[in-house]
Amino acid sequence: MGKSAPSAQTVVNKTELPPFITEAAQKNLAIADELAQRPYQPYGGSVVAGFSPEQQQAFQMAQQNVGSYQPALTAAMGAAAGGAYYNPQMVTAPSFLEGNIQQYMNPYLSEVEQRATSNAERALQQQMNQISSQAIQSRAFGGSRQGIAEGVAAAEGARGIGDLSAQLRAQGFQQAAALQQADQARAMQAALANQQAGLSGANLGLQGANVLGTLAQQQQRAGLTDIGALESVGQQRQRQQQRELEEAYARFVEQRDFPTQQLNLRLAAVGATPYGQTQTQTKTGGENGSNLLSGIGGLGSLASGLASLFALSDRNEKTDIKKVGKDDATGLDLYSYRYKGDPKTYPKVVGPMAQDIEKKYPDMVVNVDGKKAVNANFLSGLIR
Repeated sequence: MGKSAPSAQTVVNKTELPPFITEAAQKNLAIADELAQRPYQPYGGSVVAGFSPEQQQAFQMAQQNVGSYQPALTAAMGAAAGGAYYNPQMVTAPSFLEGNIQQYMNPYLSEVEQRATSNAERALQQQMNQISSQAIQSRAFGGSRQGIAEGVAAAEGARGIGDLSAQLRAQGFQQAAALQQADQARAMQAALANQQAGLSGANLGLQGANVLGTLAQQQQRAGLTDIGALESVGQQRQRQQQRELEEAYARFVEQRDFPTQQLNLRLAAVGATPYGQTQTQTKTGGENGSNLLSGIGGLGSLASGLASLFALSDRNEKTDIKKVGKDDATGLDLYSYRYKGDPKTYPKVVGPMAQDIEKKYPDMVVNVDGKKAVNANFLSGLIR
């Protein structure tokens, strides 16, 4: 390199950002510091809707409906048990000998018998008188013929009186027996009717128990239907109240986070704005070294000029990459990402990758110091 060349060379590179970028960064830091100084702002409202009045009423009705069927069901079970264990009345045909026939005898039978006997005795006396009269007329009064005739008449009269008494008593007995048998027949019919009525009553009791049990079930189902209707109305009211609470909370969050969103918008705008960088080199050394560093400086000036026209979009310079969709106009895949070295608190930028653009639009991509950069005007329409 010659005798005049120094034994060592020193190169100092200095990169300067445009003033508007520096000013924007300082303002953003001031805004971020102001936001960080703000105290925690809790939400004073509720975000969970309580039970509506209809739901409260439905709950109360549900509690009241529990076991409401029990009284009717208990009554139905009792009626069913009475019918199931019903013991029908036993009917036994009465015996004629078991009755007291004297209760059915004509109370006037003795008087009738006495009168009939008296009439028969008068008739006998008249006959006896007639026999005596005939004996007198035939002048045989007191004779044997009169005695025979009177004896025969007396005997026939006594027999007739006895037959008459027996006949009257037999007729009275027959009438009393007929009356007793009629009463026993009516009692038998009444007992059979009572037995049938009891069986019919037991059957009606079973039917009533079935109807009562069915009505109890229908009552409970009707109550449950009403409860379901109230619960449905209550749920609608509760959902509407929940939406109103969520809307109120969303407005609170929107108002609370509005300054932060504005700051993120400023950060995103600065990050997506293409800009050039000024590089200054200071060199010391010999002539050959000076020429070499001059060449390097020339390349640096060229890179600086290119940076003003092209923006770095090399995939290898990005991190936290996630595909989010496609650009409608160009069909290029769009990604959210951060540049390597940016803090995680920085908002992500949405845009394409230089490698993808190069495949479809090769004229829009250049290599700068081994990194791919995209035409700033082309890229500005894609970065969001």
